[in-house]
Amino acid sequence: MAVTASQSQIDAIVFDWGGVITVPPGPIVNRLYREAGVDQGKLKDRQDRYRDDDPDSQFAKLERGELTLEDYLHWSRNDLPGAELIWDPSSPHFLFPQLKVISEVVARISELRTRGFLIGLLSNNIAEAWPVVAGGLALDELFDVVVNSAFVGMRKPEHRIYFHIVDQMGVPVERVLFLDDNRTNVEAAIACGMHAIEVKQPIPALGSLERKLENS
Repeated sequence: MAVTASQSQIDAIVFDWGGVITVPPGPIVNRLYREAGVDQGKLKDRQDRYRDDDPDSQFAKLERGELTLEDYLHWSRNDLPGAELIWDPSSPHFLFPQLKVISEVVARISELRTRGFLIGLLSNNIAEAWPVVAGGLALDELFDVVVNSAFVGMRKPEHRIYFHIVDQMGVPVERVLFLDDNRTNVEAAIACGMHAIEVKQPIPALGSLERKLENS
């Protein structure tokens, strides 16, 4: 029988969006870069130069809402022509519509809420992509708290954004379970005192989630 919130040491479950509720983004990003004609050697050089967890990168500033999308696209186009297209909503290579929501994960989120768990969404995102996210999920029906990095001026793996959503949910940090497909983000959540699961494939991760609810 499925564990309810009253039977678990976990009160709240926080989900990332891309790669947790949606299909994994990595292969899609790589395909879109190739279709956009991005030089693969120069792309690897860029990825080596700009780490995902670098708080001072142009992309980090975009995800915190400190940089406009127009300015980011201009910088990216000059830095590596074609790479900007996957972040441009006017481009056929725009990433976000390609990230299909997984119905089994959505169904489990809904079920977990009926089992008494508080449910949160914590996403590093850009403001211009949020209509795609909101259009693919019934946010008010699925989540008690929704945090988009671009709207709060902080992003994973910055510890302050984890404490922000915990504060919004009104539960002790040690009673929160966090799921993300980025190991750095998972490690940051653990450092903040959360339970966490690194998601490599969304549907198998649902089994890991249930085991955590039973054993935490």
